[in-house]
Amino acid sequence: MQRILSSSDILADEISIEKPTIMGIFQKRLLLVSILGLSATALAQYSTPVPAADDSAAPAKPPATAREDYDPLLDPPPLPHNRVTLMGGTVTSVNEIQNRITVKPFGGKQRLRMDFDMRTHIFLDGETGSGRDLKVGQRVYLDTMLNSSQIFAKNIWIRSGYGNGNARGQILDYDGRTNILTLRDEVASQPVHFRLDPAAVIHNGTQTGSVADLKPGSLVEVSFDSGKTHSGVVRELSLLATPGSSFTFLGTITYIDVSQKLISVANQNDGKNYDIYFESLPSAILQSLHEGSEAAVSALFDGRRYVAQKVDVVKGGLPNPEDK
Repeated sequence: MQRILSSSDILADEISIEKPTIMGIFQKRLLLVSILGLSATALAQYSTPVPAADDSAAPAKPPATAREDYDPLLDPPPLPHNRVTLMGGTVTSVNEIQNRITVKPFGGKQRLRMDFDMRTHIFLDGETGSGRDLKVGQRVYLDTMLNSSQIFAKNIWIRSGYGNGNARGQILDYDGRTNILTLRDEVASQPVHFRLDPAAVIHNGTQTGSVADLKPGSLVEVSFDSGKTHSGVVRELSLLATPGSSFTFLGTITYIDVSQKLISVANQNDGKNYDIYFESLPSAILQSLHEGSEAAVSALFDGRRYVAQKVDVVKGGLPNPEDK
């Protein structure tokens, strides 16, 4: 005989079905955690990661002297990270066997001997060069540093020609037919040939000069443009001294060589160094001369050099021309 269910029985069954159990709660939580984990994985795959600002991620810059084909047995060691100093000067000697050059700095008296090798970067007029391009008389600029106890040339820039610029020297010859002016350059101490432009401006002191003033032995300063067949085309020339003229130099003594009877003075009027020789000076004057002391020197230009006629040591320093 079948039993007829009442409405109260049905309601009791529904309530019993919906009654939660501990196992059911655990399963639901496990399902929720799984869904959240899948969502996070999918979000990580399709989102763009933002890189952290970490310096270690940037590629390290290799040292300037590092080479891929470096052989520790055959090649010299990398250069130390010492201070680099830029200087300019004229090459006075080249030793290709010992990979060594001697340079006279611009405006200086001493000569610096420095080494170079396969670690040195050499440039000729802006292009990559080699040690074979180094010649006596060239004007060069160098990045120098101390390598152990030796001066080392890390970079060398060679100027094959004078280019546009200025030069000072002594007239050796002037050929009026070809307008070729030959100077003994004060830096290279070698003959240099210029072509004098017909429209060149010549200054003789405060007056306008002429080609008749270009006599051998005269000291001149020229401004020139680069030339193809000569060192340059002179556009402007200033006569600094002619044989027999007298000068007075006021300034600091920067160099003294008693054996050569030579002093150098940083002239206050034009800011340039002048070599002045002395034939005979009282011993008291010589003993009072020291590098760094101030002096007034009266000198005569004899066509080859300045010869001191009188030297006075100025005590208390020279007056500053800017204060006048």
